[in-house]
Amino acid sequence: MKIKMKVLTFVTLSTALLFSTLNAGTLDGVSIIINKEPITLYDVYKYSQRFNITKKEALDILVRQKLEDSEIKSQGINADSFEVDQYIENLAISNGVSQYEFLNMVRSKNIDVAEYKEDLKSKIKRDKLYKKILSNKMQQMNDSELQTYYKQHAGEFSQASSFDVTVYTSLAQENLITIQKNPMSPATNVDLKDATLEAGKIDPNLAMMLNQTANGSFSTIVKSGEAYVMFYVKNKNDVKTVSFEEAKNYIYSRLADTNEKKAIDEYFEKLKASASINVIRAP
Repeated sequence: MKIKMKVLTFVTLSTALLFSTLNAGTLDGVSIIINKEPITLYDVYKYSQRFNITKKEALDILVRQKLEDSEIKSQGINADSFEVDQYIENLAISNGVSQYEFLNMVRSKNIDVAEYKEDLKSKIKRDKLYKKILSNKMQQMNDSELQTYYKQHAGEFSQASSFDVTVYTSLAQENLITIQKNPMSPATNVDLKDATLEAGKIDPNLAMMLNQTANGSFSTIVKSGEAYVMFYVKNKNDVKTVSFEEAKNYIYSRLADTNEKKAIDEYFEKLKASASINVIRAP
């Protein structure tokens, strides 16, 4: 059984962090000291070999990790063996095997289990750091930002009790796209069916999509088994608008998900700008 490779490394958000002077042509002759912590040429070589990436990519990632390690230490973030074992247990369950079988799968990939657990411990600490950064970022979000989202996405907060629709189904997505572009075109190889869908009896994601589709409009095309489906919304019944106060938590979570990577990258860009980074060329 194939292990999801993303769990075999704690590198999650690497970005290009180095200066233009550190191009591929000079990597063999430099080492880096960042906040008094060195990154040696051997570190770069070993990391590039381990993850089959270029030396430049390895160096970028190692610089980011040094910045993260510094923050983890300064904020007193830690992870214990119990958390690592629980993380492995969850990975084993998600792969449909026991923890023992999962670790054997790790060994079969020539990965040292002790080293793997250390990587997971680092990943857990980084995840805690990211959550803390995001939490602080979202606390700074004021009601005006939430209000703006509420006004710009009004369709998300209008909920109907039921929808009068025409359901278009086809094995070829192109057939539905043709109808979207020209509703008067013949529905070749497309099945049509009128229906009234009750919001409480359909998938919540489908209900959200139909709520966001204006009356007299086609929804986006979705995959259903081997076929493609779209809905023409004729009417929404008993529409109620969720108040801003009721929607605030939803908007908050939505913005957090959307801005997660951006917020974390911005945080470390600021750290990089204020960090002490020295390039040492070999004699």
